[in-house]
Order: sequence, then C-alpha cells, then structure tokens
Amino acid sequence: MRRFILAAFLGFVPVAGCQQPQMQMDSMEKPTPGPELAKLQRFIGTWTGTAEMIQPSPEEMKKMMPEGAEMPASFAGGYTATWTLGGFFLRQDGWHDSGNGEKANYVELITWDPHAGKYHSWFFSDWGEAGEGWMTCDAEGKTWRIKSCGSSPAGPSTGEGSMTFDDDNTVEWCWSESGARGHMKLKGTSKKQG
Repeated sequence: MRRFILAAFLGFVPVAGCQQPQMQMDSMEKPTPGPELAKLQRFIGTWTGTAEMIQPSPEEMKKMMPEGAEMPASFAGGYTATWTLGGFFLRQDGWHDSGNGEKANYVELITWDPHAGKYHSWFFSDWGEAGEGWMTCDAEGKTWRIKSCGSSPAGPSTGEGSMTFDDDNTVEWCWSESGARGHMKLKGTSKKQG
C-alpha cells in the first residue's frame, strides 16, 4: 500500500525535461460529486438479511465440510452504508456468516468512474480477501448488475450477480462466484433497519 501511495504522490512531481503545460493552481476548484452518485443513495443506511445456498446443494456441501460440521440452512449478514470523502465514495462496513459460527467482516468503497461510464468498487475482508468490481444499473437505480474479481489466501476468484430494490427498504439479490474453493451460488433478501 505504501508503494502505491508513494507512486501516486510521485506521479504529481514534475520530471525534468517533460514538456507539460503549466497548471494554474489558482484556477483549480474542488469538484463536487456528479449526479450519477445520487443513484447510490438507495444503499445508505443499515441493512440486514439472510441468504440461502443454491449451489452446491446441501448434500454436496456436506461432503466438502469437515466431519461433524453442520451446514446452516441459511446465512445472515448486514452492512451500514455511509458517504465518505466528500460524497465521492459510498462506504459499506459489513459482515456475513461464513459457516461453523465464523463471521467475516468487510469494507467496500464504491464510486462512479466517468471514464468507464460505470460504478467501480473495491472490497477488503478480515479473511484476507481483496477485490474490485464494476457495477451498472438501470435508469432509476432500481436494478444493479455486478462483476468482480479478487483474491484470497485460497486463490483467485471471479463473481457476478444482481440486486433489485423491491422498494426503498427491501433488496432481492443473487450472487455467483467461482474460485479455488469451487463454484457457489447464493440468493437472498436484505431489509433496511429503521
């Protein structure tokens, strides 16, 4: 991370001999968040939900689990979403069941990328997972599609899914992921609290 910050900082240091136009510092103004970020407002708040495993089946999952381990019928999770860094990023601090009484905590940052014309996200968990994704949505910001790639101590993974807001307080979602641990598919519902 320090290398990245240093590289980013050094990117602003003029290099001798470069023919770059002179920047007028007195004309620079801090930008304001663009209108595309307003679609993320739906996510603001505290959400909890449950999910069920579609693939692998409970029978297949049991074969992969240690002797005596129980496969839960459903998984729980939740997050709190807030605006950060002047409203340019949506930050989600969340958690989800990982089976056998284990819990994973994560942080995700989401923003609008005007050059790509879609939303860009970064994800980090206390299980050593890290990844990034791209999101698109319909004109109303009601249905979202996500594609991601990442890595964990187990190896690389790719994922894709969708979320649909039934109303301002309910989201139906599905997620499919493939990686070193095989292929899994989940579907669930999340509800806004208060």
